[in-house]
Amino acid sequence: MFGLINSQIGPSLGPSAFAIFLLAAVASVTDVARGRIYNWLTLPLMLAALIFATVTQGWSGLGHSLLGLALGLLFYGWMFWLGVLGGGDIKLLMAFGAWGGAQYVGEVALMGILLGGVMSILMLLFQGHLVNFGKKLYRFILSLAVKELEVEMVQVNRKLTMPFGVPISVAAVWVLLGHPLEHWGPHL
Repeated sequence: MFGLINSQIGPSLGPSAFAIFLLAAVASVTDVARGRIYNWLTLPLMLAALIFATVTQGWSGLGHSLLGLALGLLFYGWMFWLGVLGGGDIKLLMAFGAWGGAQYVGEVALMGILLGGVMSILMLLFQGHLVNFGKKLYRFILSLAVKELEVEMVQVNRKLTMPFGVPISVAAVWVLLGHPLEHWGPHL
């Protein structure tokens, strides 16, 4: 079902699942502690996924792994271009895609956005910023209909950024655990 995630060694933790757990744990810790997801973590694990796919499944495995990696870039890359997400978040999703394949990275990307949205709303709510943001957003939307109404553009406060690697990592583990091991195969 998912790229390299398989149960070839029985119900124990396979190399792909282990890599996903490791990547999720370390990325979450570094993102919360330092506000960064480091290249020393994501890039070697991307390369390891490509090598593992090639060794265990040949060229088709490499193709599935590359497709998952490319889709990770496609799914979140545009948000980096807009300045909404950092490069480490994109590389994190790409690494998950390299290990899990196309379907896996699609589910992780969607779940990551949903969890990230919930986490953002909760952070804004508990910090008291949601009410002010809501008022500014309402005035901005109203100004689109009423041309005479001048309004201050809603600005992104960089002090309110959140560690988006956490919801991506939680989504990766959630999707991984949400599918019984006996249904995982070595191919998509």
